[in-house]
Amino acid sequence: MKGISDRMIDNEKQQIIRQLLNMEFYKSPDDRQLYELTLQELKHEFNKYVGNF
Repeated sequence: MKGISDRMIDNEKQQIIRQLLNMEFYKSPDDRQLYELTLQELKHEFNKYVGNF
């Protein structure tokens, strides 16, 4: 059973993934799907992608 902190991480990951998908960013540079990335990797990709706008 998942603890509260695990659910919070999952929620944060889902929010970042939704934002990336809305910006038409679908895969990481190493061809992994967004759901395969860790929270830290998602944050890094989001910040990198937003910085390129």
